[in-house]
Amino acid sequence: MQRPTPAVPLTCLALLSACLWLAGGCASQPPTAQLLQTGTTQGTTSGASTQGTTSTCTGACTPYIYLAPWSVGLKPGASATFSSIVYNYNPADHTYNVDDHIVTWTIKEGPGGGTITDTGVYTAPLTEGVYHVTATSKANSALSQTATIAVTATEFTVSDSTSILRWGHTASLLPSGQVFIAGGEDDDYGFADPAELYDPAIDTFHSAGQVSRIQHTATVLANGDVLLAGGYGLLAGAYAPMGTADLLKAGGGMIQPTGSMNTPRSSHTATLLLDGRVLLAGGSPDGAKPTQTAELYDPASGKFTPAGDMTTPRSGHSATLLPNGRVLIVGGAAAKAELYDPATHSFLPVPGVSVNRCLASATLLADGRVLIAGGSDCSKTYLDTAEIYDPATGQSTPTGKLVAAQGYHTATLLRDGRVLLVGGSVENLSQFYDPATGSFTFGPHLMNPRFGHTATLLPDGSLLIAGGSESGHAEFYK
Repeated sequence: MQRPTPAVPLTCLALLSACLWLAGGCASQPPTAQLLQTGTTQGTTSGASTQGTTSTCTGACTPYIYLAPWSVGLKPGASATFSSIVYNYNPADHTYNVDDHIVTWTIKEGPGGGTITDTGVYTAPLTEGVYHVTATSKANSALSQTATIAVTATEFTVSDSTSILRWGHTASLLPSGQVFIAGGEDDDYGFADPAELYDPAIDTFHSAGQVSRIQHTATVLANGDVLLAGGYGLLAGAYAPMGTADLLKAGGGMIQPTGSMNTPRSSHTATLLLDGRVLLAGGSPDGAKPTQTAELYDPASGKFTPAGDMTTPRSGHSATLLPNGRVLIVGGAAAKAELYDPATHSFLPVPGVSVNRCLASATLLADGRVLIAGGSDCSKTYLDTAEIYDPATGQSTPTGKLVAAQGYHTATLLRDGRVLLVGGSVENLSQFYDPATGSFTFGPHLMNPRFGHTATLLPDGSLLIAGGSESGHAEFYK
């Protein structure tokens, strides 16, 4: 799956967080087809000429290098082919002009990290591990991109059934054991409708109504209804964050409107509280600036009411319900965390969380602590750090480093107490966190790259990975 680009505006809406916070995301990764119409490329270490036309960019142009795939999972000894294009991006007319496009290939780990030919064909070593291939512009040695390779003998299992291609969607485990997969963007840059119900008993997907939302939230209520709130939709013929909300009714499967939020939101959080209400916090009301407002949805009345303001604006953050009923809110271009206390309807600063993160994961562990892992620095760099927040002390402490920097991933608490991080910025890679040892180890690799996907723990303990790929097949970790 290609990264979002300015030439495809709706893709940037669907993966808004990555576009906003990682400058190497939207602007630097153009659609391959568009580039190949301008010029073609073949990586080489010899400096041999490549076939195809080149053109010169006029005006204020910025050089970039495109590398595909960004990440790949391989069995020991297996091979994959990488491609790279060096180009100039002109923001005035969103054109990509190929020039001086010869690259050299290197492996960061040296001979122990495998081999790569002058045409970009990489062969993995026989030793499991995480390795890196770098493409460097021959004309400008400061211009390079690096891909991550996870070499593991184990793989995810691919489902035999197919689903609608989608990313930026939600997936909700229903009381019936089925999974409601809703909204997102399809491969034609439109809404990924209809929604689908996945039935694990027979491994099938079937239609479940129109949702027409991207980057919304989905919350399973105490009565089994699913609250779908906010996200991007069509307003007056243009894509914009919405303030509307719908309910998927339990049992009957009908989708119907409920009350509207006080503030339009996308990239916000929605957290089911112990009293059955839902806290919706932050996000972006205009697609650009984050908000610090919050509100509560009451299923009894179907209405949203203001819940005060967070201590700082946030978008692309996390919100985790703690065993004591409070909600830990972390990240989203804010250096400090905060707690929402439903007893006092107030937000309280938490100085103990040390790292500013966007696109990170926050996972409630079996012992009530919270693993905060990866993400980005809300600028250009993905993070390989993690920390543990302890509600008993109100402080967080560093824990082991990730085997590879990872953001915009999913993180799921498994039945054995470990946490499995999947996909995102390293699209084929997964890694385990073990609370008993405080360490990360690489996990099975995905068969398809995933970015903007969902992960749902099924009643039998297996993990369903859906969407976020150019393949319509789901994958499982069992």
